[in-house]
Amino acid sequence: MITSQQIFQTPPSTQPHVQTTPGSSGYKTFPNVPEGISLEEIGDFGFANDEQVKRLEKKVEEVLVDNKKLLDREKNLVKRTEIDILKVKVAELEEEKARRHEQNKYFKLKNKELEAANARKEHGMFMRFEEIQVEDVRARRQAEIHAERKNKGKGVEGISDVSERSIIPAIVYVSPVQNPRRYCRG
Repeated sequence: MITSQQIFQTPPSTQPHVQTTPGSSGYKTFPNVPEGISLEEIGDFGFANDEQVKRLEKKVEEVLVDNKKLLDREKNLVKRTEIDILKVKVAELEEEKARRHEQNKYFKLKNKELEAANARKEHGMFMRFEEIQVEDVRARRQAEIHAERKNKGKGVEGISDVSERSIIPAIVYVSPVQNPRRYCRG
């Protein structure tokens, strides 16, 4: 509870305290107020002097200025906090971006490895296919030569001697990277 002495910063009264009876004032110098007079008839009492009012007004102004400063400081703290929160979010997003970038690099490398392994596998299958075709051509040619020799004894004229090397088809290697459609059978 705040007293008028604290508000107006007035020292305690130096007047002696007088024993009071109900309805009487505790101070000897307190003006006598006649009974039966209304407040409007009494007029204005100067309970506080102008200097005390000015001091009080100055304190109120100081408190209002301090409150404005505190509000401004609080707003700045809120803004700084929001900025700090946003900085943390940005840092987290940058970390996520870097992590995903590393994952993408890993997956690209892994994809290249798988493509190379697939190309090797397809090339091996193609080469095996070519070998089978060459073996098939050799087998047919051997069968023709065998048949020709068999018929030679029967008087067949004009047997031509063809070397085995001349019946091997020319194989031109084309890498899957240069022509991937060549290896797609479907």
